Amino acid sequence: MTKEQTDLIVYGGTPGGIGAALAAARRGERTVLIEPSPYIGGLMTSGLGETDIRSVDSSGSIFGEFLNLVYEHYVTVYGEHSRQAKECERGLRFEPSVAAKVMSRLLSGEPGIAVRCDSELVEALTEDGRIVRIVARDTRTGERTVYEAAQYIDATYEGDLAAMAGVPYRLGRESRDEWNEELAGKLYCEYRTKEILPGSTGESDELLQAYNFRLCMTDVPDNRVPFTKPDHYDRSEYTSLLDDIAAGRLDTYGQIVKLSRIPNGKTDTNNHHNCSCSTDLPGENLEYPEGGREVRERIAKRHKDYIQGLLWFLQDDPALPESIRAEARRWGYAADEFPETGHFPPQLYVREARRIVGRYVFTENDARLAPGLERTPIHHDSIATGDYAIDSHATRKREDIGQNRALEGFFGFPSLTEVYQIPFGVMVPETVANLLVPVAVSATHMGFGTIRMEPFWMQLGFAAGVAAALCRTSGAEVQRLSVDRLQDALIEADQLITYFRDAKAGHEAHPALQYFGTKSFFTGYEADPESPCSVADASIWINRARALPGGAGLPALPATDRIAPAGVDIGPRQLAGELPYRDYWAAKPLLSREMAARWIGAARRALGVEGTLALEGREEAAVSRGELLAALYGLLKLSRDRQPS
Repeated sequence: MTKEQTDLIVYGGTPGGIGAALAAARRGERTVLIEPSPYIGGLMTSGLGETDIRSVDSSGSIFGEFLNLVYEHYVTVYGEHSRQAKECERGLRFEPSVAAKVMSRLLSGEPGIAVRCDSELVEALTEDGRIVRIVARDTRTGERTVYEAAQYIDATYEGDLAAMAGVPYRLGRESRDEWNEELAGKLYCEYRTKEILPGSTGESDELLQAYNFRLCMTDVPDNRVPFTKPDHYDRSEYTSLLDDIAAGRLDTYGQIVKLSRIPNGKTDTNNHHNCSCSTDLPGENLEYPEGGREVRERIAKRHKDYIQGLLWFLQDDPALPESIRAEARRWGYAADEFPETGHFPPQLYVREARRIVGRYVFTENDARLAPGLERTPIHHDSIATGDYAIDSHATRKREDIGQNRALEGFFGFPSLTEVYQIPFGVMVPETVANLLVPVAVSATHMGFGTIRMEPFWMQLGFAAGVAAALCRTSGAEVQRLSVDRLQDALIEADQLITYFRDAKAGHEAHPALQYFGTKSFFTGYEADPESPCSVADASIWINRARALPGGAGLPALPATDRIAPAGVDIGPRQLAGELPYRDYWAAKPLLSREMAARWIGAARRALGVEGTLALEGREEAAVSRGELLAALYGLLKLSRDRQPS
């Protein structure tokens, strides 16, 4: 048995794990990334080539790097004006092999990262509420390695390390009552019309949303590998499609399997939302989250056989219309994808498994419009953003109660979902002091239904990597890490921790707006940074900043803008005859530059800090909202930097 010591162990080579490893290594942490399979990249390198995000403006940092490298690949190989460069949609659509190259490039660019594939966790030893070591087994040789680190990150889809370390977790679905989620629990919803059908009682259960494989198919003859009949073919599993076709509910191949185009004539092939018999296999994954290797391999094999049987049925069964069979025969596996696994993706799409019990539970309500606000709820400890519809795949197969219109548990609610903040607390377990869990996060089934997308997991992983580095260098437990210092570090690394429609990256006030957007300084998605700053807003913001780390000593705004420098004689002066200040500020509601400069001078002296602030060195008379906030954030950061970690 060999032994390895390092600063950080990341278990799980998912996009979340890669994000974590990169973030930590860039902060100087010696990082070991352990993956139980032979493959790195999770679903993003295993067929999920149509990225699940509504807007790239709501993401940043490491996912933005990934997108740029994908786009760079297609431009470099095929040309800027090529069809491939256009079809990749600035990196949002990609071939699995290209995603694998990009992930490899990202990891190889960081010498502080050591990658260990084919290495399965078999033991996690904890003492006094900390993980002290883990043991992993080489799945090829059986050799065991002991790993010791100061910090650990569980980036698996299943939450395996967290569970082995004794972190409590949830499985299944909560009822409507448990977290006041309007659409939680048992639900029959027609996907297209969003009509809720009878039988939607909202009761809790132990069911999981369905898994499948995301196939990479092609209709390019020179690159096509024909589908074959699986050994365990069962025609009866697919014959309900004949009834759907006879009833006029289906009439094309593309209504049965969802074909999303990616570059070079390929697809990301997924379950079709509007079909009751597609590539998902509801109800046959319940043993998976807590199952061992043999159980998981059996379930994955069952899903593979089922999908291969569906593809064979659609092209071969004589009871189907010839138009559908002819269309199905146009398609096959992409010959240049997944050659080592027979052109079939190696990884099952585990949409949901364990969800840890963390310091905060993210629910449906966290991704919907907050009552009284023009945005989703604000989280003071936000470390990432999300932007995808609350959704879930089916939990049960076709039933009479679904009226051939809905599979229970299958829904998507884009109109109800707004861009949201993701709090640090979702990845922080209550019980282990040196473990973060950025993938199997603390959420209800409904809340998990929007967080569970690879772009958000990648950014959560990045935040976890930064947090782990800060914990090691400061000696803080993950539960006691300064969230504000973490946010400072994330903002410096271009992570988005909140979203504004009118203040994008590159704006001089962007870092300040990111930070204060998590502190309830704004009630909507507009920051209005270019507008003049009112004295009222300035007074309120300074007061709120005083409650933030580093801001306790901030002085009040001067009560007047008519303060003469010391040494200047201000007499004679008749104060009684001057305009009362309530009337004066009503007539002059904006913050002048001179007044702001005086306040900054006093703030510097009170906090004992030096350094140039954004507001200084300007000649314009008016101070903008963005300028004041940038100066205020600069003061807080300078003050925090003076304090011990």
